[in-house]
Amino acid sequence: MTIAELKSFLAEHLVPAKLYQIGGASDGRICLEKQNDLWEVFFCEKDNKFCTTSFRDEQSACARMLRELSKVMEIAYDKKLC
Repeated sequence: MTIAELKSFLAEHLVPAKLYQIGGASDGRICLEKQNDLWEVFFCEKDNKFCTTSFRDEQSACARMLRELSKVMEIAYDKKLC
């Protein structure tokens, strides 16, 4: 899955944009950001990164972000994404 495909999937499945940020960091959200040669997935709060996971490829990072958002959607909205 690419970032474009991830964005489409999240929009099609009505995942609230307030839960995530793609391409940067934003407080209170699960974020996906490219840093040099690595892709990072993390939770951002008060401009700090928590639970950061780094990947060498876009597909692995997108898959991780989707899994994290799936957990949040199931807990908060009782809705499974995958």
